[in-house]
Amino acid sequence: MSNRHVRPLTVLLCSVFLCLSVFSVQSGHAAQQRTVRVGLTPQAQFTRVENGKVSGYIPDQLEQLARYTGWNVTFVVLKDWSASLQALDSGKIDLATPALHSAERAQHYLYCAYPAGTSYTAIIAPANSPVIYDDLDKISHLRLGALPNAIWRKDFAAFMQQRDVAMPAMAEYPGRDEARAAMRAGQVDALLESVLSLQNDEKILLKCKLTPFYYITLPQNTPLMQELEQAMVQLKMEQPDLEYRLGRQYLPRMYQTPLTRSELAYIAQRHALRVGYSPNRKPFSWQDPATGNARGILPDILRDASARSGLQFIFEPRHASAAGTADVFAGNKLDLVLDSFAASDPPSDKALRLTAPLARANLNLFAKPETKISSTDFFRVAVPATLYNAASYAARIFPQAAARIFPCEEDCMTAAGRGEADAVLGSSMVANSLMNSSRFADFNPVTGYTDLEEIRLIIRPALPDVLQGILNNLLLTIDEKSRTQIISNNITAAITPPTVSDLMYEYRSLLIIIAELVLFVSALVAYALHLRRKNMYSQLASDQRLAHIADNINGGVISISSQLPLRILDANNGFWQLLGHDANNPETTDLIDLLHAEDTQKLLDMIAEKHDGPLTRMLELRLRHKDGTWLPLLLRGTFTGDKGGSDSIDCVVVDITEQKRMQEELEQEKERYRILLEQSQDIFFDVDTEKRQFRCSPNFLLKFGREATPLFNEKGRPINRQIVHPRDLPALNELRRRIRSGKPTAFAVMRIPTAEGRYIWCRVQATRISKPDAPLRLVGKIVDIDEEVRRRAELERRTQRDSLTDLLNKTAFRDKICAAMPVKPQQDRTDALLFLDLDNFKLINDTFGHVTGDATLLKASEAIKHIFRNADAVGRFGGDEFCVFVRAITREALQERAEALLTELHMFVEHEGQRVEITTSIGIYLFDGSESSYDVALHRADNAQYLAKQAGKNRYCFYEEVPDPWLGDMDDPHYIREDSGES
Repeated sequence: MSNRHVRPLTVLLCSVFLCLSVFSVQSGHAAQQRTVRVGLTPQAQFTRVENGKVSGYIPDQLEQLARYTGWNVTFVVLKDWSASLQALDSGKIDLATPALHSAERAQHYLYCAYPAGTSYTAIIAPANSPVIYDDLDKISHLRLGALPNAIWRKDFAAFMQQRDVAMPAMAEYPGRDEARAAMRAGQVDALLESVLSLQNDEKILLKCKLTPFYYITLPQNTPLMQELEQAMVQLKMEQPDLEYRLGRQYLPRMYQTPLTRSELAYIAQRHALRVGYSPNRKPFSWQDPATGNARGILPDILRDASARSGLQFIFEPRHASAAGTADVFAGNKLDLVLDSFAASDPPSDKALRLTAPLARANLNLFAKPETKISSTDFFRVAVPATLYNAASYAARIFPQAAARIFPCEEDCMTAAGRGEADAVLGSSMVANSLMNSSRFADFNPVTGYTDLEEIRLIIRPALPDVLQGILNNLLLTIDEKSRTQIISNNITAAITPPTVSDLMYEYRSLLIIIAELVLFVSALVAYALHLRRKNMYSQLASDQRLAHIADNINGGVISISSQLPLRILDANNGFWQLLGHDANNPETTDLIDLLHAEDTQKLLDMIAEKHDGPLTRMLELRLRHKDGTWLPLLLRGTFTGDKGGSDSIDCVVVDITEQKRMQEELEQEKERYRILLEQSQDIFFDVDTEKRQFRCSPNFLLKFGREATPLFNEKGRPINRQIVHPRDLPALNELRRRIRSGKPTAFAVMRIPTAEGRYIWCRVQATRISKPDAPLRLVGKIVDIDEEVRRRAELERRTQRDSLTDLLNKTAFRDKICAAMPVKPQQDRTDALLFLDLDNFKLINDTFGHVTGDATLLKASEAIKHIFRNADAVGRFGGDEFCVFVRAITREALQERAEALLTELHMFVEHEGQRVEITTSIGIYLFDGSESSYDVALHRADNAQYLAKQAGKNRYCFYEEVPDPWLGDMDDPHYIREDSGES
C-alpha cells in the first residue's frame, strides 16, 4: 500500500478526469448523505475541543471536503493516537488523522493518496528554556522525552547524522501527556514531537524535516477513501492555497523561524535604531501633538517586532521632500527610513537596501465630483513627496498631466480644494482618513487607475547585512491577528474631532444665511423702534384713562379689546410693574404678544363664548415678564360692550407666583434628574424612521463585542431578531408603543445579547425629539445594569432561602402565602397548607451527629421538591419541620401527594452498625375562606400534624379530623404548641 504515495503525475491527471466523469454520480450521493465518523485527538492549536465543539485545521478542511462528498461529518474526540487507532480497528470511527506514513502501518490501513497537510518533526522545549533555536551543540547535550514513534526518531537521527552532531539522550514515554508532564517536572529538557502539538507556553528549538500527514481508514472502506480522494482533487483545483491558509491560521508558529544565535548576539550588542517616519500620514504614522510620540500602524508594527526580538527603535519625525533619500542618511542621523514605493515602479537604485513590506494599500486618484478626468485630456495632479521618486512616477503614469509635488496627502487635497490641482494621487488609507473631515468629504476615487503602495524600511548602507535578515524575519513572521488588530486600532485612533475650520467649511451656507437674517432682524428692530416712538403719545393717553383704577392690589387692572391682537386699552401702574415694564413706555400694547403660546387658545375660546350682557369669567394665564420669565397670573374679567361688536374685557390680574413656586420647584427637581440621566456617558443611539437609519455609539461594540442590530429593516418595519432576549420582547414592544403614542421619553429594562451569546441586563432610555406630526426621530442610551440586577437577585435569593436546603425560609414562606390570601375556593379546588415533621429525627443528631442530620435534612428537602410543582412553595419551617403551600388542588390529588411524601420520606439511616428509621407526620389544612390570617392557617395545619404524630406517626391527617376538645386555646393563632422534642 505504500506505493500509493509515490504515484506518478499521470495518476493525478487520471483522477481529475475521473472526478469530472462521476460528477453526476456525486450529485446523487449528495442527495443521500452518509454519516462519516472522524476520530480526532486534541493537539494544542491544531485541533481544539471547547464546550463540546471541535474546531481547528482538520474540521475546517473536512467542512470544505464535505461540499464535494456530501458527507455528514461527525467527530469522535479520543485521548491520543493509540486510542484513535483502536477506535478505527473496532469500527467506532471511519477515518483517523493526522497519520504519518510508514511501511508497517500501510500494511494494515488504507492511506489517502493525497496528504491532508504537512508538519515538522521538531524539538519542543518550555518557553523559558535557555537553549536557543538551532544550537545543535547544546541540543546534543539535552535530555529528550519521546513517544514510541520510529518515524520521528528516524527523521531526527538522519538530521543529526547529516549535521555531524551526536544524538542526545532519550527517555521513552507511553503517551504525549506523560512526556509533557515529565518535561514540566524537569525529568527531561525537551520533547521530540510533531510541531502540531506545540503549545503557547513552549518554543521550537529545532525543525528537522517537513513531513506530510494523511487520512487513513480500514481496507474494507475503499469506496469511502475513493470519495475522499476525488474530493481532495477537486479541492486542490478550486482552492490550491487552502492548506497554506489553514496552516497560517491554526499553525502560525510552524511557519516562523526563530532568530539564530548570531542574530541574537547582534541584537544584544546593537544600540537603538533611529527610524525616520512621516509625522502627518494618518493612520500609517503621525506625531502625537500631546506627547510628541510616534503613533500609527508602522510604529506599532516595529514595536511588535521589538517585543518579539529585543531590537530597539527610536522614532524621529521626518518631513518628506522631493529631493529623494540621498540626503536622509547624511551625517548618520538616521539608521532606517520608512518610505512608500509603488509596486509597479520598483526603485532602480540597486544599492538601495529595502526590507519586506510593513504594510500595503491601494494608490488611487481622488477628485471632486464635478471634476472630469480623462486619459487623453490634460489635467493637473498633486502628488505627495512621501511616495518614493514621486515626480518621475507621476510623469510615467500620467504623461498628459502636469504633476506638482506637495509634502503629504493633506497638502495635496488642500491644494485641490483651492483649485490649484484637478486630482490628487495618494494612498487610499491616508485619503480615507482625511475624507472623514468635512473639508475633504466631497473627494471621490477616480476610476481607470489603480496601483499598490508598499511601505518598506530603507536601511542605511553602512549597517551590516545581518540586520536586513533580522528585519525581514520579524516583518514576515508577524502574527496576522496582531497585524489586523494594529491596523484596526490605529484606523480608529486616527479619527479626530472636527476643527473650527472644518465646521466653518461644512456650515458655510448656514453662516451666510445667519448673517443675512441678522441684517434683516436688525432692520426689523429698527422699524419697530420707529413705530414705538410714533405711538408714544397715544400710549400716554391710554395710561391716563386708567388713573381711577386702584393700584394697591397684588397685581393689576387692565381693559383689553376682545378682537385680535387683544389690544390693551387701559392698564394701571401695578400691571406694568408686575411685568417689569415702565408704565409710561411699555414694549407692547397687545396682550397677545405677552401671552404664552399655550394659553392663547384658552383665552380665545373664552372670548368666543356666546353671552348676553355682562359675563364674568376666570382663567389662569402666563404672561411674559420683561426679563423673559413667565409669570403665572389669575385673570378675572367681565365682558362689556355693545351689539356692534366692539366688546372689551375689564380684568383684574392677580399674581399667583407664590402658589406656583412649590409646583415649579418640584418640576425643576424632576427636570434636573432627567438631565443628569441624559448626560451620563454610556451607549447612545439615534433612530430616524424617515431615513430608515440606525446609528449607535462605538461603546456598543466595546460592550457587546458586535455591531448594534438595526431597529428597522429595509422596508421600515421593526425587527426583533438579535436585539434582546426573547422573553424581553414585550418590554421592547412596549417601549416602542409608548414612543409612537406621543410619550417624549420611555424606559425599559431588558437583556441584550453579546457576540458570544451571553445576555447583559441593560436599562434602555428612548427620547422622542421629533414633533408629533413629523416622522419618528428619537435618541436614547443604554446603561449596563447587569451586575446590579444579578447582585440584587442573588441577595434577594439569599434572604429568602434556607442556607442548608435552599428552600424558602420561614419569612419568605410567610410572604408567599400572605400574597395569595384571602383564598377563595373554586368548586372542588382550593389552596392547601401542609405541615411536615420528621419522626425520630432527634435520634439522628444524638446518635450520628449533626453532619449526618444535615445530610438527612438535605435528602428530605430534595424529595419534597421532587414531589411538588414549581408553582408550589416549599419551605423549611425550622429544625426538622417543613411546610408546603399548594395552589388550586383537589382533595384527591392532595392525598396522592401526601402518600408520595410518606413513601419518599420513609428512610433508614445507618452508621457504624447502628440504624435509625425516619418517617414523617403530615398535617394538612385545606383553605375554606374562614382563615383570617396566615398564622391561623399555619396553626390549623400544625394541629393536624400534631394529631398525626399522636396517632402513631408515619401518617397524614386533615384539619377536619382534629377532635373538638383539642380546639379552644389551641385554636387561638397566638397559641404556640410545645415542640415534641424530636427536632
